Amino acid sequence: MSAQHGVPGSSESVPTPVDPGAHTDLQRSAVSIPDEHLAVVAIRMEAADRIAAAFGPGAGSAVRGATMTALAELVGDRGAVLRATPDHVAILVDSSAADLDDLVKALSRRLATTIDVDDVSYFVQTHIGVALPGDVPLDHPASPPAGVEATGSRRADDLMQAAIAAVHSAFTRGAHLAYASEVSIAGLQREVELAAELATAVGEAFTLHYQPIVIVDGLEVVGYESLLRWTVDNRVRLPDTFLDAAEETSLIVPIGRWGVAEAIRQLAQWQTESGNPGLFMSVNFSSQQLFDRDLAAHISATLAQHSVAGETLWIEVTERDMITTDSPASATIHELAALGCVICVDDLGTGYAALRYMVDHPISVAKIDRSLVADMGDDPTKRSIVETVCRLSDELGIVSVAEGVEDRAQVALLREVGFTHAQGYLFGRPQPAPSITPPVARV
Repeated sequence: MSAQHGVPGSSESVPTPVDPGAHTDLQRSAVSIPDEHLAVVAIRMEAADRIAAAFGPGAGSAVRGATMTALAELVGDRGAVLRATPDHVAILVDSSAADLDDLVKALSRRLATTIDVDDVSYFVQTHIGVALPGDVPLDHPASPPAGVEATGSRRADDLMQAAIAAVHSAFTRGAHLAYASEVSIAGLQREVELAAELATAVGEAFTLHYQPIVIVDGLEVVGYESLLRWTVDNRVRLPDTFLDAAEETSLIVPIGRWGVAEAIRQLAQWQTESGNPGLFMSVNFSSQQLFDRDLAAHISATLAQHSVAGETLWIEVTERDMITTDSPASATIHELAALGCVICVDDLGTGYAALRYMVDHPISVAKIDRSLVADMGDDPTKRSIVETVCRLSDELGIVSVAEGVEDRAQVALLREVGFTHAQGYLFGRPQPAPSITPPVARV
């Protein structure tokens, strides 16, 4: 096979992939394509690492190479196939000379079939990102790397970056294909910067705010939910602005460990000050945090350090975070239950796992999602769902908590439906610890 690169118009019908990481080859392939027609398709092979783990690194490398060859055969003289990064294959296409939509469809079909290596068939999971000519402005300022010809260099780099960003978008959304026009590079850059900020913030810029939980009969405060806050430049950031980044980078694990330790410390202080050892604290955990196999030991040691009983610590996991039986996360839940901790399923009603959770895990508390609570007075269907969950919880000895309660008119309905506990702005907004006076023990 010829060593020529498969640029459009080449006499070779099967272009040879260039060496990995060869930036100059990207430029040379792009030079033959007018800027206004250059398009880039990036492909990430997700399963090659799994194949390497199952059959050895040689098999993984062979499958990657065979996939590259299959792509080159499919593309032919319609584009240049090269390895853009160790994880990404790139195809440079002259969109005026090739039907790009047809090519993308053909690539998707080919990548949905197996790759054969030494008479063994493998399926390689892939994600595709497409950057079209208009996704990067033609007047984008050029500043090519040292030693690289200026013609087309910056534009090729920018389109490659845009295509890889689209691959990332496809991967995170669980899709097979994404277009760069749907992706914000600036947004991705902010995510990377946010992750770096998060890595230096644990134990310094993080604080906890606390929202009361009451018993429906009497509306007495019996516990608090701890809620994470992050202060940056004297501005408080709420969890929805940073928790996704923490989850994606695994920083959620050290953040979560700090959060539960601080919540237990605060609970111990309030129990002592109020003379109320039954006061409880509820702490949120994601499934990724529960995959931390040392979490139960960390919590056990912290409870012992502060002389806090396990049954006064609620462990909240959302229904959306499906935790399968026999998984490490499920094992952690059972270990925490063995410590006496109260396992709570949060946002119940937003998914479909309610009964499965109650059957497979030692659930003691069910928190009903605020969307159901808010509408059950006007929507008979939602009221029926809530009544069923409350009735089932009562039969199983499970505490039922209504979330998002905001006005007194709802309280009578909560009692009528069968809730045992409630939480919401009616009883108190999340506040820092110094602003809270915990309830004293009943005499």
